[in-house]
Amino acid sequence: MRATLLTLCLAVAFTPSPLLWAGEASTGSETSLADKIGDTAKKIGKKIEEGVTKTAKKIEEKRIPEKVERKLKKAADKTAEGFGKAEKKLKQKLAD
Repeated sequence: MRATLLTLCLAVAFTPSPLLWAGEASTGSETSLADKIGDTAKKIGKKIEEGVTKTAKKIEEKRIPEKVERKLKKAADKTAEGFGKAEKKLKQKLAD
């Protein structure tokens, strides 16, 4: 995906500016070049959209949100357990 975006950026960077075209007589090749760039940009947009959709499906299929939720719950439980132990130790030391 990055390579595609880089290619598009390079194509735009090396294409003569539309401001330069305004001062010149329009020829078919200039218009077709602009059309090609526009079509390429649309294709890139579609590819990006397809990639995002595929990635979203993979995330859902692998149940990543559920896995993350379980890990966070486990971490929270461990943290609560740790605070409980620390509280007991503090109370024990204050009682002594």
